[in-house]
Amino acid sequence: MVFRTPTHLESLVPSPAEQVPQSRTWSGLFTLASPDAGRGTYQDIYVTAAETDGDSRMDLWPGHLYVYLSQRRAGLQDIVSWVAHHSPPVCTFMPDNHPDPAYTTANHGNFLSFSQLLLDNQMVAFAPWNVPDRLPGAGIMIYPTPTSGSVLVGAMFLSGPFPNFITFSQQSSASGSSIQSPQTALYQTGGASSTFRTLEPTLSSPSQRHHPYGGPAEQSLAASYPTSSTPWQGSNRGGR
Repeated sequence: MVFRTPTHLESLVPSPAEQVPQSRTWSGLFTLASPDAGRGTYQDIYVTAAETDGDSRMDLWPGHLYVYLSQRRAGLQDIVSWVAHHSPPVCTFMPDNHPDPAYTTANHGNFLSFSQLLLDNQMVAFAPWNVPDRLPGAGIMIYPTPTSGSVLVGAMFLSGPFPNFITFSQQSSASGSSIQSPQTALYQTGGASSTFRTLEPTLSSPSQRHHPYGGPAEQSLAASYPTSSTPWQGSNRGGR
């Protein structure tokens, strides 16, 4: 039996376009550069994200994001105020789980260490999209929360540039100097590298690997990052 909404109540039922969609989720890979720049090693952290404010277009996100630290320190309260004032789409990142409990423990530990690094050093991280055909903007600004190290906040720049407090050095190869990748910022921020060493994996796992493109000088600029396949299949991977 089919029931029809009484005519006088139809105006109270929002149209499909006006109904609020369910929050989107995304699972994928963060790759963080290691302090050992000479060997070009890097750290993988598998994460999941939940949309918390605005449309983050998670359906367009790549499944693999390279994450770098900004050269300029930024107070957490200043970041929170900036986000509140400019209202970019916001999501929450959490460590993803793995069928192997030991791997999950190591992954959660690496996530917590990264979050603590940002909080202790009053820093933000950034992850360029590197998919200009789908997302012409700069990428994601990632910052910690003062109340919990088990989550990170991401502010999305889907079509515009990063704010000016997210800085990294790029020297033109045409001038005869070597190209400096955003990864180099990891080693130029005072006091951060010793803390960053806590990101070394706590067990034998594929979470730390040798970068196939060599050290930072040989890797491409922020507009073009290498991609790689990963053994971990997240629960709901984003776009490739």
